Amino acid sequence: MKKKITVFTGSRADYGLLRPLIKRIKNDKQINFTIVAGSHHFSRTFGLTYKEILKDKNKINYSYPLKIKQTSFEEVIKYCGKSMINFSNFLKKNKPDMVVLLGDRYEVFSFCLASFFLNIPISHIHGGELTKSAFDDSLRHSITKLSDYHFVSHKNYKKRVIQLGENPKNVFNVGAMGVENIIKNNLIPKDQLFKKYNIPVDDKKVLITFHPETKSKLNIEKQINILLSALFSIKNVFYIFTYNNTDPYGKYFIKKITNFNKEFKNSIIFKSMGSNIYHSFLKNSDLIIGNSSSGIIEAPSLKVRTLNIGDRQKGRIFSKSVTHCKNNKRKIVENIKKILINNKKAIFKNPYYKKDTSKKIFRQIKKIINKKYQIKTFYDVI
Repeated sequence: MKKKITVFTGSRADYGLLRPLIKRIKNDKQINFTIVAGSHHFSRTFGLTYKEILKDKNKINYSYPLKIKQTSFEEVIKYCGKSMINFSNFLKKNKPDMVVLLGDRYEVFSFCLASFFLNIPISHIHGGELTKSAFDDSLRHSITKLSDYHFVSHKNYKKRVIQLGENPKNVFNVGAMGVENIIKNNLIPKDQLFKKYNIPVDDKKVLITFHPETKSKLNIEKQINILLSALFSIKNVFYIFTYNNTDPYGKYFIKKITNFNKEFKNSIIFKSMGSNIYHSFLKNSDLIIGNSSSGIIEAPSLKVRTLNIGDRQKGRIFSKSVTHCKNNKRKIVENIKKILINNKKAIFKNPYYKKDTSKKIFRQIKKIINKKYQIKTFYDVI
C-alpha cells in the first residue's frame, strides 16, 4: 500500500520554502500525497496566497474558513483553539503515515499539536534556531519537542535540537530550502521586472519586510513608526514594501506602511509577491531592510546586503553581509547611507547553504516512513 504523507502550509511564510520538497513528494508514485492549507492562505488582506499553491498545480486537499478579525493576541489564541479542532477532524479521517511541517508560526504549532495527540509521526524543518524577540521562538522549540524527526539548517542548530532531548539519529543537518529556491528558480530579469511594476531604474532599490517584534521591550506601535520615520528622511531611494505576517498588530503595521506609501511617492506595496517575484526583487535590490529571515538566510546567496532591525532575529547565525541595527531613527539612517555607499564591501558566504536540500530531506523521509514507527524517548546529553 502507498504511504500517506501530508504537508501542512499555514501561510506564505512557509509555502514558498516548502515548494521544492512538495514537488518531490508529489511526483513519487509510491506516496499518497495531500496538502493542508491554513486559513491565512485565504485572507484577502494578506493577498489570497492559496492562489500560489494552485498556480503550482497543487491540489489543496483540506482547508477551512476561519478569519482573524484583528491581529491581536486574543485572536491568535482563538485561532489556535479552533484550528486544532478543524485539523484533527481532517487527520482522523485521512490518517497520514507522516506529516511534514516547517518553521515556528502559531498556525504550524496548532497543526503539530493536533498531529501529536493523534500519534501521527511528525517531521519538522528549521528547528533549533533562535529568534529571541518573537514568541515564535518558544513555539519553534515546542514544535521540536512534539516532533519525531528534525531537518535543521546548520550544525549548531542540530546541536541545539539534540540538547532539547532529541535522538541524534533523528536529527539531520540539510541546509535551508530557501537557499535552494534561489539557486534553482528562474528569477525575473531586472529590466523586465522593473518595467512590469513601473519602478524607476536610476534610484537605489530597497526591499523592506518588517514584522512586529512580539516579545520586545519596545512598544509594537513605536517599532513601525520609528522605522518609517527613518525611511522617509532618505532621498533618491525607491522602497519596495511587502506585507508583514499575520502577527499581533500586523494590521496596524499594514495601515502605517499604506499611509507611508501615499505620502512617499517613490515606493510600492505588495500584499504578497509569491516567492519567485520576491526573490527577483531581492536579487535586484541594493539592500533589504527589516527583520525577516529572508534577509538572513536567503539574501547572502544573492549577494545583497541586509540591514537587520531590532532583536526579532537575535540568536540566529549570520553572514558577514548582515548589518545589525537598533530600532533607532538616527542609527537606521546612518546605516542605510553607509551601506548604499559601500554596497560592494561585504563577504557573502552563506552559512545556510548545502547542496540539494530538498533531495536530502525527501531521501530521509522515504527511509523513515518505510520503517516501523517507534515512540521516541528523551535523549540525555551526557
